[in-house]
Amino acid sequence: MCRTKLSQPKFELPARQVHLDFHTSGLIKGVGTRFSKEDFQQALRAGNVSSITVFAKCHHGYCYYPTKVGTMHPQLDFDLLGAMLDAAHEIEVKAPIYITAGWSALDAQRHPEWWSRRPDGSCSPVEGFDPNAAPEQPKPEASWMNLCLNDGSYAEHIYAITREICERYKQVDGLFYDICFFEESCCCDECRAGMQAMGLCPDSEADAKRYFIEKHNCFMENCRRIVAQTHPNASVFFNGGAEISKPEYHANQTHFELEDLPTAWGGYDKMPLRAKYFAKTGKQYLGMTGKFHMAWGEFGGFKAPQALCYEVAAMMAFGARCSIGDQLHPLGKMDPETYRIIGAAYRYAERIEPYCFGMEPAASLGLYLSCSQEANEGTAKALLDAHMEFDVLLPGAEFARYAAVLVPEGAVLSGEEAARLRKYAAEGGALLVLGDSIRQEDGLLADIGCCVLGPAQADMDYLQIHERELGGILRSPFLMYCPAMRVEARPGACEVLADVVPPYFNRTYGHYCGHKNTPYDPDAPRRPAAVRRGNAVYAAHPLGTIYKRFGSEYHRRYFEALLKLVCPQPVVKVSLPSAGRISFGKQPDRERYCLHLLYGAPQRRGSVDVIEDLVPQYDTKVELRIPETVVRVTAFPQEKELPFVQKGDGVTLTVPEFTMHTVLVLEYSAQ
Repeated sequence: MCRTKLSQPKFELPARQVHLDFHTSGLIKGVGTRFSKEDFQQALRAGNVSSITVFAKCHHGYCYYPTKVGTMHPQLDFDLLGAMLDAAHEIEVKAPIYITAGWSALDAQRHPEWWSRRPDGSCSPVEGFDPNAAPEQPKPEASWMNLCLNDGSYAEHIYAITREICERYKQVDGLFYDICFFEESCCCDECRAGMQAMGLCPDSEADAKRYFIEKHNCFMENCRRIVAQTHPNASVFFNGGAEISKPEYHANQTHFELEDLPTAWGGYDKMPLRAKYFAKTGKQYLGMTGKFHMAWGEFGGFKAPQALCYEVAAMMAFGARCSIGDQLHPLGKMDPETYRIIGAAYRYAERIEPYCFGMEPAASLGLYLSCSQEANEGTAKALLDAHMEFDVLLPGAEFARYAAVLVPEGAVLSGEEAARLRKYAAEGGALLVLGDSIRQEDGLLADIGCCVLGPAQADMDYLQIHERELGGILRSPFLMYCPAMRVEARPGACEVLADVVPPYFNRTYGHYCGHKNTPYDPDAPRRPAAVRRGNAVYAAHPLGTIYKRFGSEYHRRYFEALLKLVCPQPVVKVSLPSAGRISFGKQPDRERYCLHLLYGAPQRRGSVDVIEDLVPQYDTKVELRIPETVVRVTAFPQEKELPFVQKGDGVTLTVPEFTMHTVLVLEYSAQ
């Protein structure tokens, strides 16, 4: 057991960072020969950069400084890492140091005993990597052998690299360890022996995962302890662990770097949910994107300046510092076009920075997270598209400050959490519960006036809206690609808002109709799809999952209509198109609220999402609920004061025009 509490270092996470990849083949000559302090510093100034992560050791397995522990790059004849550190520090730019962990081609070649392995003893590489490939065989992208970090002999090698770096350099701002959680278990010889020593069964998947978590935390703690011995206020981050689904790795991070490339993977709506979650940890966090058109390590790929500026503004609107990925050319010369594009984005970032950090959430809707990341992301996207400001709820959260709580499908609550949520509802709080989350181990999450019979028996079904209760979304039954839970209303116990219309039969080889799905049976008995009882609303379909997978406007409008029943007076209403984004919060120490408005609609082109046309938005109507007396509203960065009307806690105003982003700063009187 390694669970020794480590103190949190004292540092302020720089807001405008670059992550400078330098994964460089040993076959390329002249590595670093065109590096110069002046060129490096000029690029950092042009990019308005406050921190740049530089490489000590890359995925090829080479080090970029004179090392006694590892192998210095064979085509490098000076301390490139040290030169970069000195150049950055000379102009007061921070320079965290990158160490590859889970991928190292040279170490994998020399030490097969360090390979991560499956239960059958076979190696566990990244999909597409062939350890037996011929030298002339084409190599897939991002294909490496996974190495074992379970606090064994390879981990000792990483500790030695860490110690060497920390002792060699006088100023170490931070360490960035990459590829730390690519696998979920390892069954190499060391791990099998370690599991047996702990009384665990190496052939048990559950035991192997338990051991992996335990030993990875040991690895993290040991790295942090080594760093703290000589650089107690350095940041330490282990990449891959900053995920909502991996809370077991959060304690040993000094901060969080939320890696994403919205053009190629993750999408533009992955960041807001993660930001809202990690804001609850009490640690600073940054968003990571890239200057690349597609993916990490892309030489010669450029993101459009307006797209990068939008991404930076969006990250900051949700309280995140920023990091932009770049890939340095093997010769070591910085690319001027890259830093011209980054500089445009980061000059804008610097202007809006005062209105982005130190924010308290002001949402009246709390989102309880599911065990299904797909459900979380789909529900969050529906909320973002509906411009419904929401806050993420972690176990133990105080529900009382929220007018309503939303529980998406796949949520598994402890008995204590379920009891707290029922108490909240009994005291007047509103609930919207989706899909199978209505059933918890200790009974129904809320009394919805229905008997819950179990999971769906149909492979898909249809929805018939009750227009009087939910409005005229569609008058015909429409397809719900994922079927509803089976519920049966108790007579007079609830109000039925919509019906499930079943198909004639499930689609099989023996029973099918047409190309795709079976039509609905208009004469079949119907069950409730959505009901309301008191201040609780239940929808039997997994609406988050459906919206994530299929993205139909009608599904979202149905979701919005249900949401309006439990949260009729949200803290923000705006007249933006659905691709617009909002973020609303309070800076109490400055006696003001800040409302960020964003509009940059991604378009799918080839295999990537791009933002090219930033269409101006005119006469955007805004309604806010603010209990304090507002004395001034100013739009930034335009620095234009806007007229407003306040009646009670309602504030209304119109934003005449903005392009891409604006932040409305509402100053209030504390009296």
